[in-house]
Amino acid sequence: MKKKGLILLLLLLISFVSTFNVYSFSERDIKEYKMIENILLIGLDGTNDKFPKRSDTMIILTIDKLNKSLKLTSLARDTLVKIPGRGEEKLTHAYAYGQEELLMQTINENFDLDIKDYAVVNFKSFIDIVDIIGGVDINVNEKEIHHLNEVIKECYGVNHEDTKNIEYITSSGNHNLNGYQALAYARIRKLDTIYKRDERQRLILTNIAHKLSDVSISKYPQIAKSILRHIKVNIAFNKIIDLAFIAHELASYDISQLEFPISEYREEGIIGEKGTYVVKWDKNKNIELLHQFIYGN
Repeated sequence: MKKKGLILLLLLLISFVSTFNVYSFSERDIKEYKMIENILLIGLDGTNDKFPKRSDTMIILTIDKLNKSLKLTSLARDTLVKIPGRGEEKLTHAYAYGQEELLMQTINENFDLDIKDYAVVNFKSFIDIVDIIGGVDINVNEKEIHHLNEVIKECYGVNHEDTKNIEYITSSGNHNLNGYQALAYARIRKLDTIYKRDERQRLILTNIAHKLSDVSISKYPQIAKSILRHIKVNIAFNKIIDLAFIAHELASYDISQLEFPISEYREEGIIGEKGTYVVKWDKNKNIELLHQFIYGN
């Protein structure tokens, strides 16, 4: 079974975001383009950065200053795409072949985007970030408890010295999850579908965003510096702080979410001699709806 990484989420979603990005929609005024900031949040499936790994989680975080909204778009890891120089494969494989640059190129060329900024975390860095902000509040339902606890022990193993102090979730309801527990929640995969897993990851990001919106903005530079030690980004620190101030206000609004490819225009299938599971998608319909979501109001 593959270890599912979470995500990256973290990025405090709110706090640290990206740069101006846009591609099609050439009829729009360039000033409106600059009101929309996007960043690719990448979560890796492991802890060791010395060996190639896949991007277990890919979420486009959009700060829409024009329409005063935050948006999260999950890109299904098994989406069948054309990876430059590799042919048709799962989207998750692009990172293993060429890290952030090839992954962004693959996303941009297949989905008609122009993302330039990213933030990357692995299991350990995600754990550290969640603990820095004091945990994340999640309502755990009865069906999730068993599956969550199965993964919690494995997540504590990321830091071997902590395996004697495992904290399990024993009841349903609202819980303040620590870093290990939050990672486990984001990695639940046997309970339902890959799309529900993506939904849980977005829930973590959304709750982090709302939590940070209650933090005094004067504390953001200090929080940002602490968190950025655990994240690989290609965004200048001063820009991160500027966007954090903007996102601080927007986090009090509802955060829009999208699962891509869109359910009505995708189908799961098997390809190749090895019987590889992939998500096939209608390009025209999906790209149209993706652009409407990111750049529309």
